[in-house]
Amino acid sequence: MSEESEVVKVDGLAKMLGRTEASIREGIRRGVAWLPPSFKMGGKHCWLKDDVRIFLQDFRDGQHLPAKLGRPRREPPTLRIHI
Repeated sequence: MSEESEVVKVDGLAKMLGRTEASIREGIRRGVAWLPPSFKMGGKHCWLKDDVRIFLQDFRDGQHLPAKLGRPRREPPTLRIHI
């Protein structure tokens, strides 16, 4: 009976994301936005499978992006009528 772990390490995350282990490690080092937040357990980076799935769904739906702030707009000009 094979019980699947709820904790994913670098190799498992690489398979879930379709990337190489080297790119995952480099992403951790650089702090890229396309990696879900990790925690360390025994000196190794780990992720919970459910957290990774939620992160991927949010990424798919565009919820990972910060709100785009544009430049402040001025009030549009209006015609003034002098009486």
